[in-house]
Amino acid sequence: MALLERAALVQVKAESSYGVEPTIAGSDAMLARSLTVTPLESDTVSRDLIRSWLGNSEQLLALTRVSVEMEVEIAGSGTGGTASRIDSLLKACGMASTVTSSAVTGSSQAGSSGSITLASGANATDDYYNGMQITITSGTGNTHKGLIVDYVGSTKVATVKPITATFVPGASSGYSIAANVGYVPVSSNFASVAIQYNLDGIEHKILGARGSYSLSLAVGEVPSITFSMTGLYTEPTDTTADTAAYSLQATPVLFKQGNTVASSFAGYDGAAIQSFSVDMANEVIARELVGADKSVILTNRQPTGEAVIETPTIAAKNFFSQATSDTTGLVSMQHGTTAGNIVSILCPTVDITNPSYSSSDGISMLNIPFTPVPNTGNDEIKLVFS
Repeated sequence: MALLERAALVQVKAESSYGVEPTIAGSDAMLARSLTVTPLESDTVSRDLIRSWLGNSEQLLALTRVSVEMEVEIAGSGTGGTASRIDSLLKACGMASTVTSSAVTGSSQAGSSGSITLASGANATDDYYNGMQITITSGTGNTHKGLIVDYVGSTKVATVKPITATFVPGASSGYSIAANVGYVPVSSNFASVAIQYNLDGIEHKILGARGSYSLSLAVGEVPSITFSMTGLYTEPTDTTADTAAYSLQATPVLFKQGNTVASSFAGYDGAAIQSFSVDMANEVIARELVGADKSVILTNRQPTGEAVIETPTIAAKNFFSQATSDTTGLVSMQHGTTAGNIVSILCPTVDITNPSYSSSDGISMLNIPFTPVPNTGNDEIKLVFS
């Protein structure tokens, strides 16, 4: 009987212990836009025998492994403060989460255009609220909304990019910071996942999977995150697929004006963005040593990105000078405006290189590669789902 390519189910679940299969259920099903599974990868070693005839020698397979690449829509879980279905994949790609399960409310100590001093009891950690949406709920600036892009814990001062036309709070303005789940990179204690892939009755279990991810957002398209995972090989079996119960993946919204707000590129708030991408570029290594368990490890990350924007005048923004002078800048955007389906991307410090021209609809565009750079470490990018 022929097997149907589209009759495929992929399920993902965090591992409590590396390489130990967790109990995977239909509720662990993942909605993917595209899925490529290489069911067996290996380093091939030829015996290279010298014999009294010509021809090949047998091939031995070393370091067997499996690779999975899946493209998933960028969207929230549907509920603010609840992790989305891709939570375990992000963690297996070298990220760690902080959950703010309910809104943080208070009364401002001071405020001005694009700035608010939070209540004295606000968190004392620098950058803690970065990437979070804040709404003024009473007093001066009532209903104003913005995206927090910088926060100083000692002074409680938050710098805010407006989502509404303006963000101008005053002293004693009531505020609410939306419930959210935030992710930042880590440099140790990496999580791992088990991936179960069923192709119309043939089931592959990929354990101990770790990997990397890339973000892609282009005008008029559904933004996506592509996970490139490597895991340990196990023999496939003939197994009936679980009944999928898809959840924690809200319906996405297109990347376009109105859906994507509070955008700024390399410190330029006036950027008209056509596309934006970031590749975390984790170095993923499969290892198999005598006397040690087979594993997949992360050894480094070197994220890169590119933005394509309408070419501004030099007076409006001189990206060429910024590149040659090694001046860094902020990247921020909030995609989505409905609670439970908001994803914010924040790169506090990016270094741009080699801007080049392109064309779109007869309009001059500027293609700007950039490198996210850590400040105090493990902070070169932050993703916030709220």
